[in-house]
Amino acid sequence: MTRACLYFLAGIYALQLSSFAQVSELIELIFVAFLVAILIGRTGDFLCFFAGVLLFGLAANGIVNSRLEPRYAGDSIVTAVRIADFPATSGAGVSFVAEPLDAARVPLRIRVSWFQPPVELRLGDVWQMELRLRRPRGSSNAGVFDYEAWLFRERVGATGYVVGSHRNHLIRSGNLDVVDRVRQRFVDRVSLLNPESAGVLAAISVGARHLITAQQWDRYARTGTSHLMAISGLHIGLAAGGGYVLASFFGGLLIRGGSHHSRAMVVALLIAMSYAFVSGLAIPARRASLMIALVTIVVLRRRQVRPLTVVSTACIVVAVFSPIASMAPGFMLSFAAVLVLIWLAQRLGNGSERSLAARLLSGIRQLSVVQGVLLLGLLPLTVLIFDRVAFAAPVVNLIAVPVFSLVTVPFTLAGLLLDGPFQVLGDPALNVAAISQEFLEILIVMAAQLPGAGHTMSAVTGTAWLLLFLPVLWVILPPGWPGRRLALIAVIALVLHKPARPDYGCVAVDVLDIGQGLAVVLQTQAHTVVFDTGPAFRGGGNAAEAVVLPYLASKGVSHVDTLIVSHSDLDHSGGVEAMLDRVTVAELLVGESLSGQERAQAFCNAGDKWEYDGVEFSFIYPPKEGLRDGNDASCVLHVAAGDHQLLITGDIERPAEQQLVRNGLLDGVDAVVIPHHGSRTSSTASFVSALTPDLAIVSAGFGNRWGFPKDDVVARWAGVGARVLETSTSGAIGIRLCEHSGMEAVTEYRHERRRIWNE
Repeated sequence: MTRACLYFLAGIYALQLSSFAQVSELIELIFVAFLVAILIGRTGDFLCFFAGVLLFGLAANGIVNSRLEPRYAGDSIVTAVRIADFPATSGAGVSFVAEPLDAARVPLRIRVSWFQPPVELRLGDVWQMELRLRRPRGSSNAGVFDYEAWLFRERVGATGYVVGSHRNHLIRSGNLDVVDRVRQRFVDRVSLLNPESAGVLAAISVGARHLITAQQWDRYARTGTSHLMAISGLHIGLAAGGGYVLASFFGGLLIRGGSHHSRAMVVALLIAMSYAFVSGLAIPARRASLMIALVTIVVLRRRQVRPLTVVSTACIVVAVFSPIASMAPGFMLSFAAVLVLIWLAQRLGNGSERSLAARLLSGIRQLSVVQGVLLLGLLPLTVLIFDRVAFAAPVVNLIAVPVFSLVTVPFTLAGLLLDGPFQVLGDPALNVAAISQEFLEILIVMAAQLPGAGHTMSAVTGTAWLLLFLPVLWVILPPGWPGRRLALIAVIALVLHKPARPDYGCVAVDVLDIGQGLAVVLQTQAHTVVFDTGPAFRGGGNAAEAVVLPYLASKGVSHVDTLIVSHSDLDHSGGVEAMLDRVTVAELLVGESLSGQERAQAFCNAGDKWEYDGVEFSFIYPPKEGLRDGNDASCVLHVAAGDHQLLITGDIERPAEQQLVRNGLLDGVDAVVIPHHGSRTSSTASFVSALTPDLAIVSAGFGNRWGFPKDDVVARWAGVGARVLETSTSGAIGIRLCEHSGMEAVTEYRHERRRIWNE
């Protein structure tokens, strides 16, 4: 079974990591592979592999084909929808998953934002809404959360927003089934508690995470305690264990005859499955309840429990019924953690201590070993999935896991069960759980502030791939074996690893895919320049937090030598505060003054220049004396590596372009980031002719409401021989200018990293 599981998963992940667009493209390849498998006599393994490929491919194809039809994208659609999950508030906006009730044009599952809704939105509400939808799409950048993949695995067929309209009205509320009614009732009860405790208690009981703040998520991630906020196997196991103890006790008192052990195991299974259903059937909950079911069946049949067979069977069942679930971090981490614990249990064996004190010390020692082994054993996955290592996790979990297991979870579940006429007992139980959570919150806040508590990793490149998997040696090899300490050396080397930077005289330029706005990162051998920070979002957040900062972290950059903000429009300056808060910025240069900014600002002036590592940076606009207001206040940055040049133009319009042409400040360049996202207010014929670039880059949002870039503007740049690329279709666009070799390979991240779920 274990072998079959491995080949099955290999098939699933092979397709996930491939660039095949449709299942039909695989048919010929699979047929050839099948013939080869017959010839070498390994048809069983191949069939398992093929089953993984086929099941994931069919599921993926079904999701892609269920998306919003392109002809309806951008249309206003009035339809009735039911809110299918707890709405999450961010700033003045609310986002939620909805299911249409009567519209054939709308996919079965959509994700919608509503800015300043007139009333509180609740699970189960049925609304008539005027929606403007588009096909699921996210930005495409190295080192950045893949929102498009997340939408895919959540089976979202369209995203969009509610249009402000008199047509929006509540049809009815409380359209809930039994399970959702229990979930909503419990969320209403815990909402009366401390807000931060309420969010965690709602998450670990009914799987509702909408009350957890972004700051909490960050703290828990930094300290390696995020697993406490998810319905994990630990929670399901605790519920099952509690059910077993209670069933054994009362069964022994009330029932004579039969096997108390068998009855208690069945009760424990029923409780585990009920908890999994109420909590929303998260993947770790499915895994844990399935394993409990398999163990129960094996024990009742008087057979020997084989842990690896149980894990493999549960894995296959979960993946067969939901192949897309294999993409979720919870799937990979949950099964990997169980395998690590099984391996560790076989090594530790049973202790022989007799006294209570000895058993307590042994328990603390073993829990410490478990946390350390989990940190190193899961390190490859946590780095690849979350780009970080939580070094504080073993210490924090040494306290947090026992408190959570013995107090927080049991009292939360007691509060969940004791409702209705028993609420008078359930509320005190919730208060105890909240107090324990407040204690843990203090611990986690303190741990998160420690230096190095959560280390953000650079992108894994080159020899770092070997370093990534060496820490697993600590888990696999028994204590005292030669080479085991290589694991610790590898961790240190991995933390110190930084991706290679350009050679002297070269500059790497990445125009990031940040939607409707602009953000460009320029790296020389030892310096980093950021030109603009992308937009701030109306519903809260900004592109710097979502894209620019994660991208810099993936490059190992925590210090920015020069931050240039071309002008104050929010699509260019929306992330300034986040940048200044999260990375060290040596110098801030602006085209026009940024209001409310306490940090010292200096204006960019035509004629200012400096050199980083053999690359010259200079401003050719705006003039020192002149009006600093609007798009024509934009800084225009000229970058030169020898005779090879790049121009970044901000949002300058026709008057500024004409002034540059008239003053003879333009020369032919290798590449240009064209002005104002491809608007007709810019890219005049004389400006384009003066530059005659080989490459013209447009930074614009996909399907933006202004229709940027305009077709005639694109044609104008193409007419002088430029290759025109757009971040909306290419993702992040990277180039490298070098003094001797000129403009090297142009990269389009969306095309290079295309997967089956990408548009």
